[in-house]
Amino acid sequence: MKALKKIVVTLSVAGFMAASSSAMAANPTVAEVKAAIDNTIAKVEESISAIENGADKDALVALINDARQVQKDISNQEVDLKRNKASSKLKNAIAEVRKSELQPAEQELRDALKDFQEIKQIYSKTH
Repeated sequence: MKALKKIVVTLSVAGFMAASSSAMAANPTVAEVKAAIDNTIAKVEESISAIENGADKDALVALINDARQVQKDISNQEVDLKRNKASSKLKNAIAEVRKSELQPAEQELRDALKDFQEIKQIYSKTH
């Protein structure tokens, strides 16, 4: 009986994992990727504006984290390397904000913004 339970549990877990991995492997549509690019650019611009307007550290970190979350939806082989580099710049900006180094944080955000704008151009040319 114990062996039967183990088999049933194992098959159930395997079935669940197969179903969830195939659902997660679904490729986003062109419209979804374009929306993610536009939303990321908007979040980065909002973060730059917040620095310029003297927002506090917690608000800045939250805004930049929002941009980092949204950029994860940019899923395309043609732009993944550049997206990863831009994401690293967002991460660096957060680290600078936490150290109260707003000038370097702003520069990281501006560099990330340029990268995401380039991603938009690259993606638009191919889709």
